[in-house]
Amino acid sequence: MNVVRVLAVHEGVSWKTELFPDLAKLLKFLGQPHIVGSRILDEALGSLMSDGIIAVEDRKRGAMLEKGVYADQLIRLNDLAKVKSLLEKDPVFTEYMHNRDKMIRDALFK
Repeated sequence: MNVVRVLAVHEGVSWKTELFPDLAKLLKFLGQPHIVGSRILDEALGSLMSDGIIAVEDRKRGAMLEKGVYADQLIRLNDLAKVKSLLEKDPVFTEYMHNRDKMIRDALFK
């Protein structure tokens, strides 16, 4: 469920390498500062794929401060509107989004 929440935060799309820090932020917010292992994430992604909730595509992407590209996986929610509609009733998601938006506003208007 946390993977779906993080994808919804990012409008339904994320690179796999970016899911690790984003999941860590959500878990810290929940008071569960655990490190997400790649095996656990792979199992969650596999389950979500087999349930038809996400699609995973092998892609190349550019490196931020370096020349060249590297292999990653682009992960996409198959039905963002439906997921967001369901998450509107999820207290964890709504509280996390409220907290995240407040932190962004506070940082912008300091």
